[in-house]
Amino acid sequence: MESYKTHIALALLLSSLTQVGANEAIDTQIQAIKDADPQERRELINRLKQDIAQMNKNEQSNAVTQMRLQLKTMNQEKMVKAEKTQNKEKQEKEAKESHLEKEQKRIQKMQQTHKMQQTQQMQQMENMNQKQGANQFSQEIRQSNMLNQGFGKKGKQ
Repeated sequence: MESYKTHIALALLLSSLTQVGANEAIDTQIQAIKDADPQERRELINRLKQDIAQMNKNEQSNAVTQMRLQLKTMNQEKMVKAEKTQNKEKQEKEAKESHLEKEQKRIQKMQQTHKMQQTQQMQQMENMNQKQGANQFSQEIRQSNMLNQGFGKKGKQ
């Protein structure tokens, strides 16, 4: 009876080791499929199907379960990657919008500064024209007074 239990235990151990080896082979094949280009991927998938077909029912069941877990993990990784990409695109868009707003404000400020400078220049020119007009007017009055004084003296003599 003891040897019978030993044989069963040994058979179970060998079976599990075979399954572990098969699982490792499946993992290796799945990784190779992930990394392969499309043409080679098709060939590797067909080879994996053949290997699974040669397994017994328990090994097939385990292999399919393992592949499902791998696919689930791959899908989760893709979703995380897609989410990261979306977040990155959103941040880039927000940064561009922020930069655009800053650039628009800078341009508006430059335009306002330019308008203020033009207004100041116009005021300075008006002031200069007024001063020139006032100076010219006072010179004309002086000349007029001098002429009037000169005519007045001649007329008195």
